[in-house]
Amino acid sequence: MANAIPAWDMIAGNMCVSSLLAAERYRLRHGVGQDVEIALKDVASAAIGHLGMIADTTLNTDDRTKAGNSLYGAYGKDFLCADGNRVMIIGLTSRQWTGIVKATDTAEQFKQLEMQNNINLQDESIRWKWRHAITEIIEPWFKTRKVEDFASDFDKTGLTWSVFRSVREALNFDPDLTEDNPLFKKILQPDAGEFLVPKHPANFSKVENSDPTAAPILGEHTEEILGDVLNLSDIEVSNLFDTGVVASPTFHKNK
Repeated sequence: MANAIPAWDMIAGNMCVSSLLAAERYRLRHGVGQDVEIALKDVASAAIGHLGMIADTTLNTDDRTKAGNSLYGAYGKDFLCADGNRVMIIGLTSRQWTGIVKATDTAEQFKQLEMQNNINLQDESIRWKWRHAITEIIEPWFKTRKVEDFASDFDKTGLTWSVFRSVREALNFDPDLTEDNPLFKKILQPDAGEFLVPKHPANFSKVENSDPTAAPILGEHTEEILGDVLNLSDIEVSNLFDTGVVASPTFHKNK
């Protein structure tokens, strides 16, 4: 199943910003400007390398296979519960794995699995290799329980887990996706409606983070750009509007 998040586009956007900032800092230090070029395919290729996937393929003989929702390289799996909800649990570290075993009361079963196959499930790579057998042991535990039956215990044990939610469910459930979170502000977007819009997630000690605003309408800043950025005179700007080279937001709406 294709991931719904356009990962390369998101990474490329952030790399564009960081690259421009780096070039600006170079100019500030050395007084020399420069061109910055970045290609989407190069971003994707670099990200594959940064994630260790190139090294993995080069150094190992086996190709990485499809793993569904399983966490690659250790243990992590989604389970269907008795109430129809689906939860994801992660057993990447020894502490996480020990917590899963304790919370699901499956210590004896895993001990038998280890003895019968001469393996040590404290090793995360072993948990990955034996993930299907692990799932067979844990799966019945979730099938007979609702999320409300174990959520509190999971939290107290410190498990890394969560319920799978749609965006709509998350908006109705998660207080961090409301205006209680200073990150968000409800904005009325012309021709669309009212919805939460995030500001920049970074907070600076010396500069106040500005509130989010509605996206500009096509042509909203035309006169500002022509006059302040391109330094055109009022007559030149008027001629561009009169000849239809540029348009105002009102003209765009009427069209």
